[in-house]
Amino acid sequence: MRRILAAAALAVSAVAVLAGCTGTTSQAPTPVKSTDLTSSDGGFDQHAVVGVVLQASDADTLPAEFRTELTEAGFRPDVRVATAADPVSSQRTAVRELVRTGAKALLVQAEDASALTGELQTAHDAGVVVVGLGDRLPASGTGGDGVSADYRVTGDTDAALVEHSVDAVTALQRGEKPADG
Repeated sequence: MRRILAAAALAVSAVAVLAGCTGTTSQAPTPVKSTDLTSSDGGFDQHAVVGVVLQASDADTLPAEFRTELTEAGFRPDVRVATAADPVSSQRTAVRELVRTGAKALLVQAEDASALTGELQTAHDAGVVVVGLGDRLPASGTGGDGVSADYRVTGDTDAALVEHSVDAVTALQRGEKPADG
């Protein structure tokens, strides 16, 4: 009888411990497929989170344009704008948070690209597809394969930049290489 009670108490304790552990850790982002084993190249769910990290100077209309266009394309945009007081630090934090919360693609318009190389390398290593907006994002020697951005998108206007970005993410979602632009 004591053995049965002890076994029951142990089972109840184990269930209580396991129940207390649920929800205390966040799920790591699922890496996207890579066909060449050196870069992320897409193939994620259409309703995936797409992170957008913008410069403080583009806080007027660009965030709303990205939210609208990415939502209309079937994605869940998470747009972050650098703070004017400390743009580099806020962008570093934004990239880390977007990777931690499971973004499958990051569109990054860096205030100081060299200051983001570590965070972008970490994103890339986690399987997040990194797309540079405008200026090139330099490669980093911090680990992995030294790639900070998988692709680059440009545009003569904000509307063109948003359009090319959404086209790139849509191609990546299908597992295709986006058109240069």
